[in-house]
Amino acid sequence: MIDLKIKKGDVVSIVGAGGKTTLLNYLSNKYSLDNSVLMTTTTKIYSPKNYDYIYHSINFLDTVSLPLKNNLYIVAPKYKDKLSSLPMEDLETLVKYFDYTFIEADGSRMKPLKGWKDNEPVICAETTVTIGIIDLTQVGRPIDEDLVYEIELFCKLVGKKVGEALTIDDYIKIILKKDGIFKNSKGRKIIFFSKADLMKDLKIIDEIEVRLYDKRFDGEVVMGGIL
Repeated sequence: MIDLKIKKGDVVSIVGAGGKTTLLNYLSNKYSLDNSVLMTTTTKIYSPKNYDYIYHSINFLDTVSLPLKNNLYIVAPKYKDKLSSLPMEDLETLVKYFDYTFIEADGSRMKPLKGWKDNEPVICAETTVTIGIIDLTQVGRPIDEDLVYEIELFCKLVGKKVGEALTIDDYIKIILKKDGIFKNSKGRKIIFFSKADLMKDLKIIDEIEVRLYDKRFDGEVVMGGIL
């Protein structure tokens, strides 16, 4: 069981790479058992399957009765075979009607790492918790386009060249640098190390955690194996 200490009323934006959509689905389903939950995106995501409550209209509040029932509501316009973002002002209004809101707020083209453009991540102003997803199973791999989305921006962020190996130092930079994973973040910051169950050496997480707090990282560190 993953305990991220999310409380009623929280608006959670999930950023980074290597498990965002899986965590989005996990949290949305978990909290919707006894609460009204909004699941949406500020970028684009593939339309989830086997859900009964998917609303593509931006006029969501005109189609439901208030107060909302305890359930999971997916609200996002269609974009080809994906779901896309609501107008930001509509999203900022909508979150006030839900017990919990979970937003996928970043895109990585399904790659384990990424560099961030000027307008990324796309964080809703009402966000109270920002969760940064990082996949540590890539330590030691060479930096290439199979591994990294927006590779030029990533190399600039960590100060590396294409072909060089990823190190723990690179992950520290991703987390701490102003143009890294928490760029534009709001509220509590949580680093979520995904795929911990696939790692051969969990001491890597311990080392990164110690070094983050030595550098006065003002967030929380969590690891999980659901991704």
